[in-house]
Amino acid sequence: MTTTDPWQMIFDKAGHIFDSLLHELPKSKFDAIDFNDKVESVVKELASGEVNPREDWSVIIRSTNKKVKLDEKIDDHFEIALRQAMFVRVLFEFHMQKIKEQYSESSQPGMLMKIGEEMLAAFACAQQHATAWRLLTQVRDKSYEVRSQKAAQVKIDKKEEREALLRSLIETHLGRLRPKGGWRSHILAAQQVSIEVASIAESLSLPISSDQDELSEKVQMMIWKEPRLRKAYNENAKEPLDEPIKSRRVYVKEIFSEEEEV
Repeated sequence: MTTTDPWQMIFDKAGHIFDSLLHELPKSKFDAIDFNDKVESVVKELASGEVNPREDWSVIIRSTNKKVKLDEKIDDHFEIALRQAMFVRVLFEFHMQKIKEQYSESSQPGMLMKIGEEMLAAFACAQQHATAWRLLTQVRDKSYEVRSQKAAQVKIDKKEEREALLRSLIETHLGRLRPKGGWRSHILAAQQVSIEVASIAESLSLPISSDQDELSEKVQMMIWKEPRLRKAYNENAKEPLDEPIKSRRVYVKEIFSEEEEV
């Protein structure tokens, strides 16, 4: 597992946000947009310095009841979400690649982590404004049925994005914080990882709990249950975790064997 591996997932998720937003436009608007032209225009906007994407991170999302302002806000949220999703791509494909090409391996981890944290901030911003765009569009459309259906999907999407962020941070820090000789237990690993994740979540205002006790329990459970995180832990542990499913099956089999003997 290389240092940049976890960021590939954030890159993919950001691409999904960009694609989804364009495809969620009304058919008349979607048909009028050339996908490649839109990608190119956003990239040029970032490359030229016409806008500073980091300024989007401080934009406050507020509600409004006036239709003119509502339309403006909907358009603003849409453009910010697209811009931030594309900024994730620029950070990953350009800045991370530049570091890998121009700096020695020993000096790369800290620099890559700094770019990675900016990717997380941009991704969270894209997610928040995409959610705001969807919700305000529902309000404008005044359709209760549509609002209910989309609100449910937004809730699901928001939970999935939050879980994806947390999963990526856990995987990254299991390797980054690995003690000499490897992790002695997934409980200790969860405690140490949760401290770092909570700090990052608080400093970047990410949609992840910054309560260390609550987060530690969740991280511990995810390491134990999720194959991807279990694998990341095992690669950095003194001893690999037992497979919980296999252990339960053996136990059940032994119980049935004992009952049959009786």
